[in-house]
Amino acid sequence: MITLILLALATMVTLSLGGFMPLFSIVFGWLFLYYLIIYIVLILLRKKENNILKYAMATLICIPMVWALFAPEYLFDFLLQGVKLDFR
Repeated sequence: MITLILLALATMVTLSLGGFMPLFSIVFGWLFLYYLIIYIVLILLRKKENNILKYAMATLICIPMVWALFAPEYLFDFLLQGVKLDFR
């Protein structure tokens, strides 16, 4: 839930800034939708006792975070499909 709030705030802040920053609001918006879908699925799975599904959802939660830690430029390139950014 905290991740959703932070991503929503980041999306609004980057949209309000000028210049290059609205491109980042697209990335934060996609990540917000991704985590929102996972959060809804977790709410629906709360009553289930299947641990495999819970571990799968935990893995889906961690994938973008780990990807952003090790290669943030590739994460942004993947989410911005067509807008090539060079972070060097």
